[in-house]
Amino acid sequence: MIPRREKILERLSRQKEVSVQDLAHRFRVTPTTIRRDLDALEREGRLTRTHGGALLSRPSVIAFEFLERNQAHLAEKQAIAREVASTIEPGMTLTLDTGTTTLEVARAVAGIPDLRVLTSSLAIASVLHAHDNIELVLLGGNARKNSPDLSGPLTEENLLRFRTQIAILGADAADRKGLYTTDLGISRVSKAMIAGSERTLLVLDSSKFARSAFVRFAGWGEVDRVVTDSGIGKGDLRWLRRSVSDVRCVKV
Repeated sequence: MIPRREKILERLSRQKEVSVQDLAHRFRVTPTTIRRDLDALEREGRLTRTHGGALLSRPSVIAFEFLERNQAHLAEKQAIAREVASTIEPGMTLTLDTGTTTLEVARAVAGIPDLRVLTSSLAIASVLHAHDNIELVLLGGNARKNSPDLSGPLTEENLLRFRTQIAILGADAADRKGLYTTDLGISRVSKAMIAGSERTLLVLDSSKFARSAFVRFAGWGEVDRVVTDSGIGKGDLRWLRRSVSDVRCVKV
C-alpha cells in the first residue's frame, strides 16, 4: 500500500472522519490526489466516501481497535508468551482463548512439533493455520461484532466434544475474587474451556490487575498456573501467590 494511504487510515482511526482539504494540506498534495487515494481505499473496503471526505469503514475500525489492544503492553505479552512456550512439549493438546496475550502465545508455540490446538479466536487461527506441524480446530459459533472471535451456544456445545491437556486463558481484569471479562458470551466460553481441560494456565499482563470488568468467569481455585510480568504490584503479587500455588513473573 502507498505509505500516504496508510497514514490516511491511521489518521482516520483516531478521528473517524477526514476531509479532502485537510488531507491535501497535511500531505502537501493536490485535492485530486487525495480523492484518488480515498477512492482506492473505498474500493478496498477500508473506508466510506462522504461529500468532501471519508469515514472509516466498520471492518477497519474493528481492525484498528484490535491492533491498538495488541500493541498495548506488547513487550510484556511477548515475554509472557515465551515463558509459556518454554513449558509446552511436542504432541500436547491445547485450548487457546481469545485475546491479544493468547495471540502472542500462539505465535510463540507455532514452531513446536505435533501440537493440537483448539481455539475460538479467528486471529489465532490466522496465525496457526499455515503451520503443518499444528492440527488446528477452529470452534464454530457467532462472530462477535467488535472482535475477531467466536462465541455463543454453538461454541459452548462444541467445546463439550473435546478434552485438552492445557487451557491457556486471558482475562480483561483480575482481583482477589477471580477473573473477569467484559462480555457475558465470552465468559461462558471461558468457563467451558476450563471445564474441558486438565489444567488451566492464565496469561495476564500486570496492567490487568489495575482494572475492573463486567462479569466474573472463574475463581482462583480453578487456575493451576499464572504467568504475568514483573510490573505487577507487590501487594497484588502477595495475594496472588496465596491464591495460586504456581505463579511465574517474567522480567521485561
